[in-house]
Amino acid sequence: MFSLEPAQIRRLLGAVNLRSPFGQRDYLLILFLYETGLRVGECSALTIGQVYTKKGQAREWLHLTASCCKRYRGRVVPLNRVAQVCVEKLVKFNLQRGFSVAPEAPLFCHRKHGFLSVRSIQKLIKEYRETADLDLLATPHTLRHSMATSMLDCGGAVTSVQKILGHRKLSSTQRYTHTSRSSMQRDSAKLGG
Repeated sequence: MFSLEPAQIRRLLGAVNLRSPFGQRDYLLILFLYETGLRVGECSALTIGQVYTKKGQAREWLHLTASCCKRYRGRVVPLNRVAQVCVEKLVKFNLQRGFSVAPEAPLFCHRKHGFLSVRSIQKLIKEYRETADLDLLATPHTLRHSMATSMLDCGGAVTSVQKILGHRKLSSTQRYTHTSRSSMQRDSAKLGG
């Protein structure tokens, strides 16, 4: 599995028509998946209350219960500022569309007010990949890999990436991370002087 470079992520996001009825939701969905590294099933099942406080602001931490995580190992995922802005905009989007913003309501809604399914998310991202004419496969899982690689490229610790992704073994995390072309160029330039 490959990861997408930041320019490819921008192309994928640029393929979303923000004026379409659910364009803003789709844009925020792709960005949120990339910024958090969540599995598609974890993202699909998110409720407003998990990411948004009763005081009307995005949370700093997402507490994933064991029941929604792979192999029933819960974890805590930090929500960086970009992810928090996504949450705030999603809540506003849901309010404008007449969707519930109660704590138990879905963060990502479909037209009939229910949770956006895993299959729907996969299909949406596939369609945007085709519109963006990306050579690499772009899936929710690719966005997870891309987040891990980007975090390491920015100097993040592999153990932090491991905890965010919810891997028990460091070797699993290392399989997720790929050396990006830009970091290879940067490292090669260091050698050249």
